[in-house]
Amino acid sequence: MQWRAFVIGFEGEFWGSSLYDREFAQGGDFTFDSQSRNRWDGAISVRSGVAFDRAFVYGKLGAVWGKFDYTLDVSSSEDSTTVRGNATILGVLLGVGFEYALTDNWTTKFEYNYIDYGNKIVDFTVVDCEVGLCTTETFRQTVKERKQLAKLGVSYKFDVGKSPVYARY
Repeated sequence: MQWRAFVIGFEGEFWGSSLYDREFAQGGDFTFDSQSRNRWDGAISVRSGVAFDRAFVYGKLGAVWGKFDYTLDVSSSEDSTTVRGNATILGVLLGVGFEYALTDNWTTKFEYNYIDYGNKIVDFTVVDCEVGLCTTETFRQTVKERKQLAKLGVSYKFDVGKSPVYARY
């Protein structure tokens, strides 16, 4: 919706992700491998700002959901420990951007988003094996996930036919 130069609208997004954070160490017969992996994210946002000429400067505020997997593998010649956990986490999205209409149908944009998933308690399963004997236990731990995204985009606006009522405005 637009009132003079002020524009406001809703936006929904969903994207797959391969972002991960990994710590790996190896020495002698000892191996340590820890990973936090982001699988996907989805967001619903309000986007509002000021339009002038063919440009639009805006801010975004929204809710975001992200799927995360956590793994830890520690092994030596005598024993091994495996830790697994996953969670879908709700967070906040804050963003700013600039969009420019190249033609009546083509636009280009740059956008920066800061996403904070806050603190989330995640259930983990531990499998500890020593000389062929394995035990399983669970525990809970708080995780904190944040990420920053810079996006470049090109959009095409399809003409869907104009009603005579809209043509009068």
